[in-house]
Amino acid sequence: MTSDDNFISGSSVKKAAKKIHEAGGCDATDEYGRGYDDAVTLALDILLEETGYVIEDIPDYGEDKEAGIYE
Repeated sequence: MTSDDNFISGSSVKKAAKKIHEAGGCDATDEYGRGYDDAVTLALDILLEETGYVIEDIPDYGEDKEAGIYE
């Protein structure tokens, strides 16, 4: 296995982060929903931390933030 076999492009990381972020966000008030949102947030935080990206690097984040989707 070469080092190229272990390479994941930045665009792939950003797309994955966006999909993870979109999986949460239900802002549920019940215990299960809050736990689900917390787990999605944790998964996204881990991905971003391990790859050096930040939430603002996610495609369409700025547009969604302006629409009030991300706080």
